[in-house]
Amino acid sequence: MAAEQEEGLQALVFGASGITGYPLLKQLLSFPTPRTFGRVIGLTNRPLSRDATQLPIDERIELYSDLDLRDRDKSLFALQHIPGIERTTHIYYAAYAGHGSDFQELRAINVELLTNAIGGCEICCPNMRFFTLQTGGKAYGVEFADKVDYNPPLSETLPRIPGPYAQNIFYYDQCDIMKRASEGKYWTYCEIRPDAIVGFVPQNNGMNIAQAVGIFLSLWREVEGEGSEVRFPGNNDAWTALHTDTSQDILARFHIYASLHPVQTTGRAFNVVDGPPERWQEVWPEICAYFGLKGLAPESTGEPFSAQQWMESHRDLWQSWVARKGLKEGALEATSWKFMQDVIGIPFRRDYDSTASREIGFTEQRPHAEGYKMAFDEMRGAMIIP
Repeated sequence: MAAEQEEGLQALVFGASGITGYPLLKQLLSFPTPRTFGRVIGLTNRPLSRDATQLPIDERIELYSDLDLRDRDKSLFALQHIPGIERTTHIYYAAYAGHGSDFQELRAINVELLTNAIGGCEICCPNMRFFTLQTGGKAYGVEFADKVDYNPPLSETLPRIPGPYAQNIFYYDQCDIMKRASEGKYWTYCEIRPDAIVGFVPQNNGMNIAQAVGIFLSLWREVEGEGSEVRFPGNNDAWTALHTDTSQDILARFHIYASLHPVQTTGRAFNVVDGPPERWQEVWPEICAYFGLKGLAPESTGEPFSAQQWMESHRDLWQSWVARKGLKEGALEATSWKFMQDVIGIPFRRDYDSTASREIGFTEQRPHAEGYKMAFDEMRGAMIIP
């Protein structure tokens, strides 16, 4: 019987409150069928209440918090005390530590997280079959595009970046760990590479570009008025550079699809994107129109407009706006305007080649702006934006 036709599989999601883990919880209830997974276990470090998640009411979902993957013994203890964890068949790793003083600290932390997750699962989940590891654009050296041989469209067949810069890419270490750990075992794995992830999370996430853009454009409309013009917050190079965003629901479904097709996916890496490459000159006007605004190209000369600086200069309005509109408190303060500005302002191509994922039969796609609009709809439902 093909894996995707089985029923009652059990999923374990590391990082269940994050931009990838959260949609995985939802998609595992219905994709590829509503009966494929009989139980979905979400693991988080920070407490995550069921009321805050806006997840479907479904007895198959169980949430467990206080899983600190930096502590091997405590994380193993937590896993061992989840009833029925031994029946887990599929593991989705979306845990990520994005804060550190330098590249090497980030590398050490994220290697430790994955090592402890794998070790815990091998002890507690004797029936596990497949493990998905999420990485991303760092694997292509996007951060060092001006220092290494960088040739988009970015394909999984490209070699790792060379020399000292490779030491700053902890994804390489994680992939090596996965390969060594799975050799000769009863379980297999694949690596999944999204571009900038566009989506919604019920708890604040600093690396959430859709939340930052949505709050910025909402406050802009409040201050400048409906129908006002909004300059693109980047230069002309960023305005015309090709990129390939990744909607969180499409990403989650690919995680699941890959895990259910091990013959085609084992040991491989896959790019996951919404569709063919697009430019901000196509996307920006559309997402501004969602808020009743007119998105304009950047000025042809001079310093580009900074959405980060604009938000910070209007900090005195944040609390009164939130109170007046009845919005969720703390969302603005927890949003990284620098992350938004940095991603939007990337002045070079970072488009992915999606051939590999299409060749194994995953053909979902949508225009990039639609992914933002879907995230904005959910943000409105959660009262993050009015």
